[in-house]
Amino acid sequence: MSKRIRRLPQIFTAAAIMAAVYAIPAFAAAGWNQENGQWIYLDKNGNRVTESWKKNAAGDHWYYLGSDGYMLVSQRIDDGENSYYVNSSGAMVKNEWRKVEDDSDNEAYTDGTCWYYFGSNGKAVKNTSGKTKLTTINGKRYTFDEEGRMLYGWVSADGTMVTEESDWETGTYYFGGEDDGAAVINQWLLLDVDDPEGDDDANGSYWFYFAPNGKKYEDTTKKINGKNYQFDQRGVAQFKWYSSSPSAASSSNTKYYNDPDQCWRADGWFYTVPTEDLDPQAYADDESYWFYADKSGNLATSQIKTINKYKYGFNEKGEMLEGLYILTFDGNNKIDTYEKIEDISDLPGEEDDRKVYYFGNEPKDGVMATKKSVKIELDDTYEFGFRTNGEAINGISDNVIYIQGRKMKADSDMKYREITFGGETYLVNTSGAIQKKKTNIKDGDGTYYCTDAKGIITYQGDEKK
Repeated sequence: MSKRIRRLPQIFTAAAIMAAVYAIPAFAAAGWNQENGQWIYLDKNGNRVTESWKKNAAGDHWYYLGSDGYMLVSQRIDDGENSYYVNSSGAMVKNEWRKVEDDSDNEAYTDGTCWYYFGSNGKAVKNTSGKTKLTTINGKRYTFDEEGRMLYGWVSADGTMVTEESDWETGTYYFGGEDDGAAVINQWLLLDVDDPEGDDDANGSYWFYFAPNGKKYEDTTKKINGKNYQFDQRGVAQFKWYSSSPSAASSSNTKYYNDPDQCWRADGWFYTVPTEDLDPQAYADDESYWFYADKSGNLATSQIKTINKYKYGFNEKGEMLEGLYILTFDGNNKIDTYEKIEDISDLPGEEDDRKVYYFGNEPKDGVMATKKSVKIELDDTYEFGFRTNGEAINGISDNVIYIQGRKMKADSDMKYREITFGGETYLVNTSGAIQKKKTNIKDGDGTYYCTDAKGIITYQGDEKK
């Protein structure tokens, strides 16, 4: 706690005490007198003054006479509704912090003492407003209860110190440790909390932000130092996934707020496990996906989206697609259905209206293929071709037959292969080139072929034509 009073001695020096003593008249007449080694004050009739304040001869300090008439030292004095403190020489202190014995039996004051601040008039600062009130002292802000005790830690809006660790959610302000007490103002603070239902990744600690008025942000979105944050109703800065409608969580109202040590809202790419609401199976399997959020934190969903000159596909959950897919689209060009092709037998036929796309790993993971020669690993390695818009080629292009993107070609040991497409049967070689105007070319099995100008087979047999 950065209070100057803590660096002051709790008793006066011998020289200071003597100076105070010599300032008091040393004769048994009206005024200050000594009795049994203690100071008393006599009125003009020679009677002891009790329960009253009197100044020294120099008139620069006040002293208090107790109920027995003796001057009190080193204690708090309650005089009417006000509290004061006299030091070891009996003088009323002003503009000072004092740690004194607590008479409230509050277990929060662990050593049985608490802090008071006595202002320029000697009175302890008290708060009887029924709500937390901040008082500026030496550039920092503090709060006190109705008796003048400095409050610390979590304090509720009604000026009550939160003493149970499990009740931290009810705290609105935070005033540091027991020997600190300064309000956290306009800054972040990482605090250990008792939250049995909390995320294990948080390790029992949450980030909070306290506004210029000292109150924690609650149930709101705030931009702080250029980054966006979400605070729940407890004031906890959200991390990982946050849904504005937990009862109906979906990709449209769910945003991602990074890991517990960052908490700011993600925009751009991020890699994580989806929530149970978004993808129950992936959540159960602890399977991570790439997601992309715009500057407002909204997920890219059900679309093919251009990002930094490359195209990527996203499903309705916001998960980036990777691999070979059959896609259908609605009238707004949104991805309506998607089916991953795991085996070449899953590839649709040439007359199927659905479109095939490939989201591979060149030049980056998930980039949509737009080239005519792409090797894809399924049950085996196959060569596919795609148009510049990403659609798999389904037809004849550059003298090569593609069926839903698959480049049709012969095995190296066979040399040639028959391919039926569009109701005609063509002959292709090992590179997939259609064999046009060929006469008696022989494959690896010894079969002879003749083709016309389009490459359509006009003869095949065991002997030359």
